[in-house]
Amino acid sequence: MNNYIALRKANRMRTKLLTEESQAQLKEVIHYLRRVSWDFCGIELVRSDLLDISIQANAENQELFHSISDAKTFVEEVKPSLKTLRAGDYFWFVAPLYFFGWGVEGLILYPLVPGWMFEFSLGHLMQLVVAMAAFCGLFRRMMEQVGFPPREHWLKYATWLVLYIVTLYGTGWFFNQIAGNLVLLRLPILSYSVFCLLLGSGLYAIHFWRYGKDPRLSARI
Repeated sequence: MNNYIALRKANRMRTKLLTEESQAQLKEVIHYLRRVSWDFCGIELVRSDLLDISIQANAENQELFHSISDAKTFVEEVKPSLKTLRAGDYFWFVAPLYFFGWGVEGLILYPLVPGWMFEFSLGHLMQLVVAMAAFCGLFRRMMEQVGFPPREHWLKYATWLVLYIVTLYGTGWFFNQIAGNLVLLRLPILSYSVFCLLLGSGLYAIHFWRYGKDPRLSARI
């Protein structure tokens, strides 16, 4: 089995052994780290370590953290140890989301406009490149700086999300105006939907395969 998937499965099973309070504390810390790092292999290793601590603490009738300040101190100490992702690493996470989204969009539109032909233009390609670059820049320069706990910083998350959506649709409109007539691919809507879903699935498979090869997992599995 893929090492990453095996560790993730083991972590989920061990989480059920904790008290409800420790589960909630663990969930909040991991949820935050996933927002500000996306080093998912490193985060699963941190989760495994926290589970060891939690199980021992629960056996002594204690919780994972005594207070929110303890959890905040922990995440501030562990964040620098997580792997700094390169721009290409973000591609393997973001690209499948786009293709799945386009595939689902096509399936929704198919009963309404079955004869519609999807045209993938140079403008769409330029928009995709900008979307990837904007996502990487926005995430690395903005989201990584958001503090803990996340519930106290939801407005910052919402602001960056709105900024990203505006950037995405604004650049999409602009590039389609200047390069929308240069069609690179033309497909019936159903074929387009299947193509996007299969491509998204393939990218996700590569995504998890790459996680499973992370050398940090070898010592835990």
